Amino acid sequence: MNDKSTVLIRLGGPLLGLITALAGGFESHYILLGITFWMLLWWITETVNLAVTALLPLLLFPLFGLMEAKSMSAYYAHPLVYLFFGGFIIARALEETNLHYRIALWILRRTGTGSKGLLAGFMLSTGFMSMWISNTATSIMMLPIATSVLAVLPKASSKRIERPLLLSIAWAANIGGMATLIGTPPNMIFAGFLSEHLNREIGFVEWLPIGLSTTLLLGLSAFYILARSLKKVELTESEQQGTELHLSEEWSRLGAMTAVQKRVAIIFTTTALLWILRPYLGALSEHIHWSDTGISLLAAVFLFSATAGGKSLLDWESTSKLPWGILILFGGGLALAGTLQQSYWFDALEVSMKSFENTPILLWVVIMALLGVFATELLSNMALVSALMPLVLSLSQTFGWSMEILSVPLVLGASCAFMLPMATPPNAIVFSTGKLTVSYMMARGIVLNILSVIILVALGMLLLTMG
Repeated sequence: MNDKSTVLIRLGGPLLGLITALAGGFESHYILLGITFWMLLWWITETVNLAVTALLPLLLFPLFGLMEAKSMSAYYAHPLVYLFFGGFIIARALEETNLHYRIALWILRRTGTGSKGLLAGFMLSTGFMSMWISNTATSIMMLPIATSVLAVLPKASSKRIERPLLLSIAWAANIGGMATLIGTPPNMIFAGFLSEHLNREIGFVEWLPIGLSTTLLLGLSAFYILARSLKKVELTESEQQGTELHLSEEWSRLGAMTAVQKRVAIIFTTTALLWILRPYLGALSEHIHWSDTGISLLAAVFLFSATAGGKSLLDWESTSKLPWGILILFGGGLALAGTLQQSYWFDALEVSMKSFENTPILLWVVIMALLGVFATELLSNMALVSALMPLVLSLSQTFGWSMEILSVPLVLGASCAFMLPMATPPNAIVFSTGKLTVSYMMARGIVLNILSVIILVALGMLLLTMG
């Protein structure tokens, strides 16, 4: 997008809002609709940072009397914001101590050095780390490991396996984030929306069966697609030995775990266990009320306060590298959706939806899965989920369906952009190596996209049968 287009779109946002408000005689619900159009235009085109756009409700809703400032600010301080803050702190500690690199190498050394073994190793390593740290950070970490492994191989062998291996990193990073509640922003947005608007809490344990099962199915599908590319490409014994030697040298270079790494590993493992066991912790004492947010913040406090070698495990200065914008985006999405839900438009939408009451629920599930998977190829997954959550809520309330039936295929589908380089940061990162072409990514990505839709539709219908 050139500078002229950027300026036009940036001006077009407020202009669109003004025209909409003017068309409705500046009635409050038309002002709200205009601001919504303004935000959607900026979110979809990303000409303004997503987090900056997410601040507009906090600025404009009180300004035009749509909502009090105190009520609006509560959305940006939702408990789930602090759950994700704690998760970001844990991820930062893993990166600062290089523990994530150690975990990745440990997995790679145990999956074998044959072509398919390497593929499985990179996918398992990337997918596991993506469950806890951002998909982008995971891809950035894994790419140098992949290029160094490829550099060890003879040029002809490296050329044969480089494209499937690089693409596996992007795919596994996108897929792994679905497994946990903190793994990717769409999961967070969905959990926050349910908590805010339906007073329904989804914790780490509640999400894990849905997210992890989808991750495993998609991961196996992705491995099968990429493994077919390696069907006639098997590394020789000497090549496998060279790769194994390189991984061993890298492992030796890391040396023994430092005291800092050991303490961070203990906190990381304990936090994950507490999240898993939280539903049962209440039986230990009636005076202590455990929550996922509390466990997350407890881990953050320990990381900042515990020491090793006279130094804190993590310094506050490290938080300068946290993705603060995602937390603001999360709050802004809640603020917009919450205000829309209380407005005239939400009631009007419910009335209009009644004309589709004879539409089979299967068709709606298919539509949501298709929107999530294919719209995310061009749109921000965070913006897409934030914009469509109110619509999904309206549909579910109009027809008396559980909201999860429609929203889970949409939310998980928003992490399934496997075709285009610009669709997700992991895709762009591996594409930047110059080893992949758009046609190569699209030919394989369209297959995985279609399989994703099938899996997500089946998941939605399973949720329907479970009631």
